[in-house]
Amino acid sequence: MFSNYLKIAWRSLLKNRLFTLLNSLGLAIGLAVALMLLLYATDELAFDKHHRNADRIARVNLNVSFDGQTQQWGNAPNMVGPTMKAQLPGVENQVRLLRHNFGQTAFVNSANREFAETKLYWADSTLFSVFDVPLLLGNPATALAGPNRVVVSQNTAHRYFGTQNPLGKILDVDHKHPLEITGVYPDLPATSSLDADLIGSFASVKWASEPSSQSWSNASFETYLLLRPNANVAQLERQMEAIVAKNVPKDNRFYSLYLQPLADIHLHSANLNNVSSTRIGDARQVTILLLLAVVVLLIACINYMNLTTAQAQVRAKEVGINKVVGATRSQLIGRFYAETVLVVLVSLLLGIGVVIACLPLFNNIADKSLSVWTLLTPRMLLSLLGLGVGISLLAGLYPAFVLSGFSVRGLLQSSFRAGSGGGFLRRSLVVTQFVASLVLIISTLLFYRQLQFIQHRKLGYNPTQVVAITTAAAQNPDQVQALSNDLRALSSVDDISRVQVYPGGGGSGRSLSKPLDDGSQLQITSNRANSTFIKVLGLKLLAGKTLPAAKSDQPDTDNETDTTIQVVLNKTAVDFLGYTPEQAIGKIAPGLFENRAEIVGVVDDFHFESLHKPIGAYAFHNANTERRSYMLAKVRTQNLPETMRQLEATYRKNLPNSAFEFTFLDTYLNTLYRSEQRMAQVVLIFAGLAILIACLGLFGLATFTAEQRTKEIGVRKVLGASVGSIVALLSKDFLKLVLIAIVLAIPLAWWAISSWLADFAYRIDIEWWVFAGAGALVVFIALLTVSFQSIKAALMNPIQSLRSE
Repeated sequence: MFSNYLKIAWRSLLKNRLFTLLNSLGLAIGLAVALMLLLYATDELAFDKHHRNADRIARVNLNVSFDGQTQQWGNAPNMVGPTMKAQLPGVENQVRLLRHNFGQTAFVNSANREFAETKLYWADSTLFSVFDVPLLLGNPATALAGPNRVVVSQNTAHRYFGTQNPLGKILDVDHKHPLEITGVYPDLPATSSLDADLIGSFASVKWASEPSSQSWSNASFETYLLLRPNANVAQLERQMEAIVAKNVPKDNRFYSLYLQPLADIHLHSANLNNVSSTRIGDARQVTILLLLAVVVLLIACINYMNLTTAQAQVRAKEVGINKVVGATRSQLIGRFYAETVLVVLVSLLLGIGVVIACLPLFNNIADKSLSVWTLLTPRMLLSLLGLGVGISLLAGLYPAFVLSGFSVRGLLQSSFRAGSGGGFLRRSLVVTQFVASLVLIISTLLFYRQLQFIQHRKLGYNPTQVVAITTAAAQNPDQVQALSNDLRALSSVDDISRVQVYPGGGGSGRSLSKPLDDGSQLQITSNRANSTFIKVLGLKLLAGKTLPAAKSDQPDTDNETDTTIQVVLNKTAVDFLGYTPEQAIGKIAPGLFENRAEIVGVVDDFHFESLHKPIGAYAFHNANTERRSYMLAKVRTQNLPETMRQLEATYRKNLPNSAFEFTFLDTYLNTLYRSEQRMAQVVLIFAGLAILIACLGLFGLATFTAEQRTKEIGVRKVLGASVGSIVALLSKDFLKLVLIAIVLAIPLAWWAISSWLADFAYRIDIEWWVFAGAGALVVFIALLTVSFQSIKAALMNPIQSLRSE
């Protein structure tokens, strides 16, 4: 029986080739979009699920409060992990991770070869007990047990030593840490939040691991707890708070602890500060893309239903004849569903073909490594089956149940029309299609406007033509001084400044107190620099002067020798203190460096973080508390390749045993918004596809309408109607529907984009002309689509039109 249904369905589809092509093409595009976005979402949701104990691992995060402002940090003090393991029965184990120099490049020497590594972590020896990081070579029980040990990824071992056995080889990190390779682990999966290429033993970093350095204040350590089965998280958090209250005086207690499940870390860490992993996702973006997949797929299904309802009058007589000869309603439902299943099956195969062809491009846009083989996993095969069944049920609903339910008498009457119900449904579906398409277009336009606003907003300093060169691997201060002198001597370099970190790259967190209010504190980011930083960065000096040249040019040391420290604050910090820029000069900055910091200058506010966050307090200082690991060079870019060649040659002359590693500040700032840029590109492409699918349906409906009104068009032309009036007659009904869609789409788009923009501290105003422009674009596209068939019908010879009737 079902084979007969398929034969009849196949003949019916061949009989209506245009409608079959439009249906299949629309569904294929919709399915391809849905499959690609489903692959993306599946990859995002799979993060860290490969660990056997993933459901029992949690990261210790901090709720931090400064001056009434609350932040969440992904790091904790180094006392937290060992203390919780020792004192809480619900904690089975712990591991602390520390990004090398807080994310700075590690310079690794091996057998006279230099490497620059950005993914070196330091970890407790318990790493292998908490996470599933198997060793291909080495013993996990001893690999990180003790100082001067390191395990490397399989790819890193191959880069360094080829096919040689790497065990026992020595890696020299920054000319400070000679590390013996004690293990090799398989490359971590792309869905791992831990993205390390090298993992050194925590005991190798003395300032972090020695007993004298253990504290409850320096929150620099990513700390994971392995909880015991059935541990009560809420109870553990209360116990942790009790331990903090016992060990940290109330006046110094600026944070509280809470646990974040491992499964939530990837998608729910975008709002956290001090996060080590570079693989941070965004749950809202995944939700947006899944909604986008549903919308595009819904538009494709609506296309099928639209074109099917448009043929209702033709199919009605067919149904009536079948009923007269004895066909039951269930048999007719089976026939119509067989037809739908056939179209969906062909569309699904075409959609998979489109995915295979376009996946490399999608990977490039989305910065993913998705594989088409993922479609063959049991989960994806079930998803494909469910997708096919769901679309078949939805798209075949109208023809299967509505057409098969008409009475025989009504179906065979010459005056039968699938009537107002079919017409109303068809119009409603067209409006729904264009509402969804318009929301996507408006959102895309505003995405790009926000990104342009970010890229062109004045930052308060000039990052262009500034190159940050890493000097962390210098073996002695003389090398750095020589490099500085030689760089200044280059004609292509305007000036040089030595800094701890460049704007946007982090800094040291400290606390600033109000002079007359001991209970009020403000977090301030500090950056050790020398006197030329204002000139190199193009900062605006509001009052005072820059840092003194003499002290800032002293070699980096590990302790402070002078009693007075000079600082240059930004305006936000001075406003918090209650001073004008002029009043602040000569004052002591309360709380900074044990109240030994004299304010010598005030610079205007500048954006040292992304525009997702408001401008915070910032201080440049000359205390010998941190190393100045970067050299900022203000260069001339008339011949940039030659300038960079000179910089590299000068670097290698002075630091011969280190790789040349640099960053253009303006390029780095663009990376802060890479996620938004990818999102805008993806939405733009799929919004275009949604419009294409909607236009395919509109084209089919216009074609059908022209065919149904062939006699009317012929009579009108005989009576003298012009081509223009006939085109207007056939087009106006569709344009009315598009105008209704515009009215409905505007508030939906405004709500959607307002929710997205709320994540930015600095954002565009949503202006009326964006909605007007998007509406005009959709009207133009719809008119273009409908006019093609309308003009064709209007130009037809009326004699042929009337004869065909």
